[in-house]
Amino acid sequence: MAESGWPVEPGDYVIGDPSSSIAISTLSDEEFLKQLASRLARNKYAILGVTRTRNIGVEKLVRNIAANPHITRLILAGRDSSTSPVAPVIMELSRHGISGDGSVRVQGREVRLRNLSADDVDEFRSRVRIIDMSGVRDAEVLLNLVEGLEQPPHQPTAGHRYAGTDYARITAQDDDQVVLDDRGFFIIYIDRGNGRIICEHYDTSGRKTAEISGSTARAIYKTVVRMGLLSRLDHAAYLGRELARAECALAEGSEYVQDRA
Repeated sequence: MAESGWPVEPGDYVIGDPSSSIAISTLSDEEFLKQLASRLARNKYAILGVTRTRNIGVEKLVRNIAANPHITRLILAGRDSSTSPVAPVIMELSRHGISGDGSVRVQGREVRLRNLSADDVDEFRSRVRIIDMSGVRDAEVLLNLVEGLEQPPHQPTAGHRYAGTDYARITAQDDDQVVLDDRGFFIIYIDRGNGRIICEHYDTSGRKTAEISGSTARAIYKTVVRMGLLSRLDHAAYLGRELARAECALAEGSEYVQDRA
């Protein structure tokens, strides 16, 4: 993570200058992310990454931006998902916030954002201007846009004091004693900046309960099992396979996307 514990939500993204006012999401467009990362100077943005899903992905984006008082602009660009687009969720959240049950209604469908607090959302809405360039995949256009955005003086207001998390964060430890008990599902990704694999556990309602980090698939797998987060052997086999793929990708510097063979 960057200085002062930011970003607060780990992920496979590029950290630039945390004091920059600009954050960039290429939505689900990983190819465009690579183009921008190779051409855009890191001092031009605070964070650059993809937002793959309408719930967990959006939650991470909002929490990270809310936790950095320097960020006042969020650029959405690149190709969005054709089946579950993310940009409309972000725009709706910015315009109207979330309901009492932690959801937003987008295109006639309810999207649950159970891991966002009211403070996170209020801070995001009050401070951040969204520049919606979704669908634009021309790197020159984005480079010119970023260059043209005047960087305000880095004097953030007291703003949002990030209160931390209400889920467990555990460093993985190897253990030969395992107890299996299924409780939900897992999201796996790579934090290249810190050389780690991140394995997040969510209960069946979609609420995040644990974030387990480590450098080896074995250590993370044994930690998950010791915590009692698995019960089905097929689920255990799946998790082991995905963690092994993530470990290989981390070692080789190759791309890792969960469930992609």
